[in-house]
Amino acid sequence: MYQAMSRGIDIYGIEVLPVKSIKELPQELTERLELPEEALLGAAKLTVTGGRRALVENHKGVLEYGEERIVISAGRGRINISGAGLGIEAMNRRELLIKGRIQSVEWE
Repeated sequence: MYQAMSRGIDIYGIEVLPVKSIKELPQELTERLELPEEALLGAAKLTVTGGRRALVENHKGVLEYGEERIVISAGRGRINISGAGLGIEAMNRRELLIKGRIQSVEWE
């Protein structure tokens, strides 16, 4: 009789799924525990309010700065903010506040 093989590993009578690599462990945990990525991975979080303010949490620095475009390093990519009259209102190691008329946001 054919018996389907389990993908899991039996540990003390409990079947657990193996993690593909140690680098993927935080991502696996956020998915399995249904946590937001920024909570465990330090992933960037972007909040745009009324098209006039953008708060970027967990940023990795400003890559490009101008009144019509600001590019921010997000660790696993970039955040491109385009608009008019853009400026950095406040910035620290974890948060970045942009003000101006925000017309588009692109995550690369």
